[in-house]
Amino acid sequence: MNERRRRSAAIATAMVLMVAAACASAGRPGTYTRLLITGSEIREAGYQSAYEALINHRDLIVFEGEIGFKGGNDRSTFGRETQDYYLPMLVVDGDFNLNDAVTTLRRIPADEIVTIRLYYSSMIPAKYRRPGAEGGVIEVNTR
Repeated sequence: MNERRRRSAAIATAMVLMVAAACASAGRPGTYTRLLITGSEIREAGYQSAYEALINHRDLIVFEGEIGFKGGNDRSTFGRETQDYYLPMLVVDGDFNLNDAVTTLRRIPADEIVTIRLYYSSMIPAKYRRPGAEGGVIEVNTR
């Protein structure tokens, strides 16, 4: 009888762990966690612009017309004092966007997007390393 209880408990524990692992790995629909988002994923989710796709990314925050990576440092912050943010540079089709990033992202229709790639400050490729990109880069490639 004791052996039967132990076996039942082991099976129950294994099932609970499998269900927990499956739930933890499943992201919320339309919420991205990856650093590369394809245009087809954006269109499948029903987003109309690059901006709509990015405001649903777990590692990004939009606050008062600014977009940033969660984390950050004291040199480039916005928002509340309790949490800092890295302000990334926006690059569209290889050109650095020196205008308002949020407005530019709103103007890029989902139908034109090939990929959106996020680079955190430690991952910025050499071609994008320049003043103003210390907080990371959001790279949008269109058709």
